[in-house]
Amino acid sequence: MSSRFIILVVFFGTSLPICFARPFYGILLWTVVAFLNPQSFIWSGSDVFPWALAVALPTLAGFVMFETGWGRLKSPEVLLICFLWIWFTFTSFISTNTPMFVHHSRDTWERWQLVSKVLLMTAVTIGTTKTFAQLRWLVLVIAGCFGLFLLKSLPFMILTQGGSRLYGPENSMIADNNDFGLALDMTLPFFFCLAQTEANRWAKRLFGFLFVVAIPAVFFTYSRGALVGLIVVMGAMFVGMKRKLLLVPVIIVGIFVALLFAPQAWKDRMNPTREGAVIDPSALERLNAWTFCWNLALDFPITGGGFATFTPELFDRYAPNTRDVHGPHSIYFGVLAEHGFIGSFAYLTLVGICFVSVRRLAKLGRYYDVPLAVGYANMLRFSLVGFLVAGAFLGRAYFDYFFTIVACIVILKRLCLAEWASVLKTDFIQMEVAQ
Repeated sequence: MSSRFIILVVFFGTSLPICFARPFYGILLWTVVAFLNPQSFIWSGSDVFPWALAVALPTLAGFVMFETGWGRLKSPEVLLICFLWIWFTFTSFISTNTPMFVHHSRDTWERWQLVSKVLLMTAVTIGTTKTFAQLRWLVLVIAGCFGLFLLKSLPFMILTQGGSRLYGPENSMIADNNDFGLALDMTLPFFFCLAQTEANRWAKRLFGFLFVVAIPAVFFTYSRGALVGLIVVMGAMFVGMKRKLLLVPVIIVGIFVALLFAPQAWKDRMNPTREGAVIDPSALERLNAWTFCWNLALDFPITGGGFATFTPELFDRYAPNTRDVHGPHSIYFGVLAEHGFIGSFAYLTLVGICFVSVRRLAKLGRYYDVPLAVGYANMLRFSLVGFLVAGAFLGRAYFDYFFTIVACIVILKRLCLAEWASVLKTDFIQMEVAQ
């Protein structure tokens, strides 16, 4: 038994009572377990113990017993999250009682359990985070988790010169290279925002360095969806932010790395017409999966096929290439196939409301001259852009990170509007007294 394992067990053992007494601490620890997956760095059998559940249970108990601000959950976003959970439960029940889908019933309910945990902890995060200082700590923990990945991967990138794909930690939500690229696209705005808003000089430098390092890291995941997401995120940040000149040298460095230092294997991977084909096999797989999703949704437009409906039996019925069985390869088509047009509409409505919220916050922040609010609103907005663009090519509709972004948006909106409402009320009272 290694010393690192003993340290981890002792740390978790002493942390669990704190999670109960201080649920927000439990949220931070849950975020570390979900994103960083520290147990994967310890020993091969660490995945046997339910680390996330061990953190979630005392956190939930503490939230129920000690938190009184249930009103913090009052928002359109939370309402849609609740609707999605109800709808996911309904589609799971219908699919597991439909003869055509009954063969994947066990996988459906297992997936339902995982997604339910994510949605539940999203709601607890919203209800537990009470102050901007706590929101800042949550943002710092998220950025710190992925920053640690980057620092750990930097020697590998230098030694291999991009000749090997970059993966996330084993058994984590970003273990796959495509998922890691997606997460980096979503985290780039975090690094940029924190490099601008943090007061500590060394913290600003660290996050600025991580922002620069993250760009070649996206390249070396060899994920074309992540590369498209990177281009769109950088473009959106350049268009949507006032301090555009800060991005120019970073963009130049990124292009320089891609064109001059990227190995031939990376260039071949990014070339969609390699080997003389009009469309490469990976693109054909996606088109086949998307067609499958659409055809299934047309036959079951209300409830879809339920979670885990991507099976050989159903591909044989709905896919153009019946032998090419894959996941949805898209957050949009994935929700459509699994939960029908109603579930897809609710999911996209949640995304739309989040965008409206952060745009409104950015405008109000500029009006009240609160650069911190503007920075955080833009950070979350561009992170959503990264998810929606890169996620168009990945089946990560229920990505923990996405729902954490939703939680941060709800928290930021609640805190900012409460602060600005008090300012408006004060101004109104002063006007009445003056009259």
